[in-house]
Amino acid sequence: MIYKVEHKTEYEYQDSATACYNIVFQKPLICSFQRLLFHEYKINPEPEIVEERIDFFENNYAYFSLEFPHKKLSVLSKSKVVITKPFWQDFVPENSVSWEKVVRYLKSTSAANDIRQFCLDSTLVYQINGMQEYIREVFTPDKPILTAMLQFNSKIYKDFKYRSGYTDISTPLEKLFQERVGVCQDFAHFTIGCLRSLGLAAKYISGYIETIPAPGQKKLKGADASHAWLAIYVPDLGWVEFDPTNNLMVNQQHIRVATGRDFKDVVPMKGIVYSSGTHKLKVAVDVQQIGE
Repeated sequence: MIYKVEHKTEYEYQDSATACYNIVFQKPLICSFQRLLFHEYKINPEPEIVEERIDFFENNYAYFSLEFPHKKLSVLSKSKVVITKPFWQDFVPENSVSWEKVVRYLKSTSAANDIRQFCLDSTLVYQINGMQEYIREVFTPDKPILTAMLQFNSKIYKDFKYRSGYTDISTPLEKLFQERVGVCQDFAHFTIGCLRSLGLAAKYISGYIETIPAPGQKKLKGADASHAWLAIYVPDLGWVEFDPTNNLMVNQQHIRVATGRDFKDVVPMKGIVYSSGTHKLKVAVDVQQIGE
């Protein structure tokens, strides 16, 4: 599949900002099943310097600053990517090793530290009461890890309700678990937390997924959004991706931008602005399939 992605972020300041310093994670990753054909940032006002860098998790990001007064800031990220079938789509889940064997492997010296770090709590993903009991309803003894993960993905999808705007990034996992309502970041965080409670390695993925309009409805430009899902580590396979929001083992609909321990590692745009007033934020994302 070939996709074209446009992600536009606009800030309008009540009082002029005297300066701002920003980091942007909106350039798609490159991996064996995702190829980047084109990417560019268009920033207005134009900064003197835009530096592209690689972070600790090997994500691409851009740094720029505006050190002069400005009332508005617009950042447009334009990409074209090719997505091929991920390797796990050809693997039979029942043939995967048991999840307990994966836990034992991750506790051994054979496991690399860059994998084991995803077994640990992070700022937004941590252990809460009832979390391990919840996942053990599905992760029963000796069950193949991918079979268990598919079943747990379905459990999250059935037990939790998606409601746009119901939560924000400061909403704690305790509230999500109690009310069972949230958005894709919440479901990814909670699923990751449950997996880590068993000693498994799971990481957060940010990116995009094309929104398919209802029958008879016209797709609106800019109506797509950033998306979040997760990957679980399986020895001899690698990182296998799941989307609990849509009850999917990830396929060719997902466009990866960045990976980390949780959302805070991969915020699409963050920074510091010097201004005495408030500001308005507008974000529009458009994902279009332009070829197969």
